[in-house]
Amino acid sequence: MNKRYMMTLFAISASIVLLMTMAGCGAKKDVKAGESWVVTETTRLSSLTVARGAVIKAPEGKSLTMTVDGVETGQKLLTTMGVDTQIEPGTYKGDIVLSVTQTNPIKFKDITFPLRQALYLDQTGIVADKSVLAAVSFKKQSDSDIDDIRIKSTGECFNGIYVAGGNYTLRNVKIDFKGNGRNDFAGYGAAIVGTGKDTRLVLDEADIRTQGTVRTGLIAGGGSNVIVKNTTILTLNGVLPPDYVPSVNMAGMRGGLGGGGNVRATNLIGTNTRATYINSSISSEGWGCLSLDDCTTPVLTVIDSRLAHTGHSGGYGTYDIGNGTERFLGCEFDVQSDATILRGGSLLYADSTAEAVALLNTDLNLGLTDDELKALPVKHTVVNSARFGITCAGSGSVEVKDGTIFNTQEAVFMVKGGTAAISVDGSKGAGLNAANGIIMQIMDDDDPGPTMPNGTFDNPYIEPDNPPEKDASWDVTSTDNATAAVFSNIQLKGDFYNAAGWGKMAKTSGPGGSAGGPGGPGAGMPGGGTGEPGEAGGAGPAGAVASPNGEAMGPGGGGMPGGGGMPGGSAAGGNMVLTFDNAGITGVITASEAHHPKKKIYMVEDYKMFSEVTNTARAAINNGVIVSLTNGSTWTVTGTSYLTRLSIDEGSAVAAPEGCKLTMTVDGVETPVKAGTYKGDIVLTVVSS
Repeated sequence: MNKRYMMTLFAISASIVLLMTMAGCGAKKDVKAGESWVVTETTRLSSLTVARGAVIKAPEGKSLTMTVDGVETGQKLLTTMGVDTQIEPGTYKGDIVLSVTQTNPIKFKDITFPLRQALYLDQTGIVADKSVLAAVSFKKQSDSDIDDIRIKSTGECFNGIYVAGGNYTLRNVKIDFKGNGRNDFAGYGAAIVGTGKDTRLVLDEADIRTQGTVRTGLIAGGGSNVIVKNTTILTLNGVLPPDYVPSVNMAGMRGGLGGGGNVRATNLIGTNTRATYINSSISSEGWGCLSLDDCTTPVLTVIDSRLAHTGHSGGYGTYDIGNGTERFLGCEFDVQSDATILRGGSLLYADSTAEAVALLNTDLNLGLTDDELKALPVKHTVVNSARFGITCAGSGSVEVKDGTIFNTQEAVFMVKGGTAAISVDGSKGAGLNAANGIIMQIMDDDDPGPTMPNGTFDNPYIEPDNPPEKDASWDVTSTDNATAAVFSNIQLKGDFYNAAGWGKMAKTSGPGGSAGGPGGPGAGMPGGGTGEPGEAGGAGPAGAVASPNGEAMGPGGGGMPGGGGMPGGSAAGGNMVLTFDNAGITGVITASEAHHPKKKIYMVEDYKMFSEVTNTARAAINNGVIVSLTNGSTWTVTGTSYLTRLSIDEGSAVAAPEGCKLTMTVDGVETPVKAGTYKGDIVLTVVSS
């Protein structure tokens, strides 16, 4: 037994003895109205009465936490936008411990959040004077392992476990929290936080359940490496304070748009932070299951796991921002609004093959044993969404491969106010199924805008009355700054609409797009460049080498160009570039006019109407449609389609459905539909023969 272990055990034992033997163990305490009791040392009571107007607090620079029969309770935020808590008025009976601990101040956006936690761990072990030991039980501790952890809280803004350094494995953890949190960037109120670039945290066989606004299940930040195995995380909404105003100000944000929920199951923040979920279930009532936010180059990996919403208010499975890399191998999505919202990064949806998982085990330092690797089944990724598959509101790349299936009620790919580089390979069974028959919808961003600095959503989206004006400088046949998709070895049935530009007039000029995301795994896809104000970011060049893990997950080199940056509000429009390689498509591919069906002005409370548009096929204005058919591909045209460029190679074909006739005009001149390249105002029309 080493010296550090001995010292840690001594500190914990001393704290427990103090709790058991302190003076006043069975004492009663009444704090009357107008009185202020400063608790100078950890105190044990059998009864505590706190009158309305009474104050109980710790000395300056300390924190005070009350437990009753081992459960943290009684604390409530004093104000909605403040950070301080106070023990609520009432009478408490039982084994009452008032724990005085060192503060754990976490600064975020010029606000210091005073975290209190049951267990505080760093590279030295359990830090007893920062841990509320009366709120936790555990059976085994070594230098790096803690087992059978139990923590329960019914107060507000209490944390379970805070890890700020060291290499730890926590097994058989049960955390049950009821009561609101305050901020899931600072981690104020989260069940578990792992932070710091020298932190490696493994959570194995945990059951984390929370109910409360921003009472997050798990937060990974600060460049840490957090690995979650065989675990269930379930977060349920709380009741928002009556004076809370929906906001995207990160210091005060407590929910998604409108009624989309007010707790995220997890959040990944910071620079170069990694989080991996293996054979786990992550659920939230709304808002988000696995979120990336306020981060730079994060890595999220999910293997053989389930992401689900338990409510029906809306929400996303994952969020990708900050040039993040997200990989989903053998996962199941059951979400209400979006499988993933992409605002800058790369996405991969694939099978959990033994080769792919083994490579990630090495690259991400997951520490899976040979037996654990063998026990993981090979699964397909299946996305079930009550609305969209991937909503691209920024720049980035998407790769769909192996046996991945998307089952969506609305568009599989919803591209709004952004661009994307998309690759779908159906050679091993991948499929795209949209109940409304739309595979891709390109439109303008219709989310209400926040007014800074308070971040509230008081800048509505206004449906324009007039069509967009033609921008003479916009080349509708160009592939630059476009949403580009390659569909290979697959049979598709559905429509593609490009309505970019039809909502631009309702928006003010915004900043240029951010740089596109890094290349997708194995696809060699670098991101696009940064845009100037009001312009889309430029597409990146084709990848020269494979991305990390490319060997196991796909061919490297020669990848698609990265997506361009998000256009500002005054950008002219955007082109859609579709390539079909040894593929079949049955449907409409066209430029379109798109409108929201019910009203003109949209505020945050109209969140269920965001992205809901009706398309009318019409000639392109600033929304070019470029289609290439290669390697024996066939397009069966089911309705009038307006293109700006069409390429058909030898062996590929464009045809009408059986019993119908197809005609094509180019700049008003009827033209035979045969191999070749056509540019101009192209109209494909289908009539009964």
